[in-house]
Amino acid sequence: MSVYLLRLEALDATDTPVALRFSTGYYADPQARLWEPRMQQAGLYRAGLYAGALLPSQRSGYGETTLINTDGALDYLADYALDGREAVLSFVDDVGVVSELLRGTVSRLGFERNRVSVKLRDPIEPLQQTHPHATYAGDNVLPAGLEGTEDDIAGRIKPRLYGQARNASPVLVNSALLIYQLSDQDCTVSEVYDQGVALEYESDYADLATLQSDDPNDAPAAGKWRRYQGYVRLGSLPEGAVTADAEVAAPGLGSVMAAVAADAGFTLHADDIAPLDALGDVRLWLDGESTTAQLLDTLAASVGAIWRINAAGELRAELWQAPGTPSLTLQDHQILDITRSATGGGEGGLPVWRVTLKADRIETTQTDLAGAVSADRRGRLAEATRNAIAEASATRTRHPLAGELEIDSHLASLTDAQARAGAILGLLDGRRDIVQVEAMLGAGEPARIADTVRIVTPRLGYAAGRDMRVIGRTFDVAKRRITLDLWG
Repeated sequence: MSVYLLRLEALDATDTPVALRFSTGYYADPQARLWEPRMQQAGLYRAGLYAGALLPSQRSGYGETTLINTDGALDYLADYALDGREAVLSFVDDVGVVSELLRGTVSRLGFERNRVSVKLRDPIEPLQQTHPHATYAGDNVLPAGLEGTEDDIAGRIKPRLYGQARNASPVLVNSALLIYQLSDQDCTVSEVYDQGVALEYESDYADLATLQSDDPNDAPAAGKWRRYQGYVRLGSLPEGAVTADAEVAAPGLGSVMAAVAADAGFTLHADDIAPLDALGDVRLWLDGESTTAQLLDTLAASVGAIWRINAAGELRAELWQAPGTPSLTLQDHQILDITRSATGGGEGGLPVWRVTLKADRIETTQTDLAGAVSADRRGRLAEATRNAIAEASATRTRHPLAGELEIDSHLASLTDAQARAGAILGLLDGRRDIVQVEAMLGAGEPARIADTVRIVTPRLGYAAGRDMRVIGRTFDVAKRRITLDLWG
């Protein structure tokens, strides 16, 4: 007899980690673990994929499972902490083969008179929280201190650099000694500008104590600057706005995504870092609040990549590519309904003829510049980004209403951005069907987000089969049905 299994991670009333196990019926666990037969409804679940402007899909992960509680035996769960912790739903077929159906995160529990509802969210839910940051204490006792005062920057978020920054505006953290901070994590400041004019670098400080020393011998000369990690100290009052360039030790895309994830307590899979680094260095400088998921989204989408938490609970990231080897084939007899909403990946369901990546960003645009600033630099400082453009004139000839795609990119190099613009155009300048398929849910593991599925049906010209990637899925466990949103 087939059965569904639900495993929930939790902390009990004494903060001891426990695993809660429930089922829809009796299950003889080979490991002799007890599964309480209290599952009333295995649930309806929806998941989606986010890739910015590249795909007509939005991330969404939600679902619900209900547990029978007519006898009140589950009332103890009110004292348990499950939110933000893992939930795994599996299916056991008639011969005892266990297939994992989904891995998610518990959002909350709902208690009714006769049942407990377990609200589930996408496994990335913990990354939807505000990205960890520090704030200035405002407790300087001038001339000492690097935290500002109550009257200036107290409570302000400290800036943090991932990758590179160009013409960023550092925070004045000590007005008496003219000390500025560009990042609260280690980086190398390469240039400091006063009203657009590069000041002369003098030397590095050995430590924070010397950086804050009020000994005149430890101060830079007038018109020069010294540095220590993410701090710079000026030797004289600036004439105008102070800006700076800086870089971390590993500014490649994969390394930056790994650093962002690590600061939130997650680990990007080691196999994904080098391929993403090969796409180029990126610029990401934070001086305000954001969620970790938003940061990963903007980095991935800026090069046409995706990221997700996979079935093993691993954080993975990769370029979005054309369909690969199918992990599942749906034959016509398995398909209950199929609709095609587009034959192109652009606006209006048409192909894309032009892709523009807005890259090589600077953090602070300026027009109030010193007279010594060159015309070329004035022009560059007036624009936040430069454009890398790829075009397919043949696509526009064939489809006069073909669309354009514009992507805000964090790539530092315009050359790297040009390469990515061409690659993304190659994905979208031809036919790309957007299809929704409803099918019977088989006994095995269903297709997952980003998997390739082959559709074989005499409808829509798919008699020979068409390979497509999953960008969304909804499955109704009780009805044994799955709905796939496909691209390819």
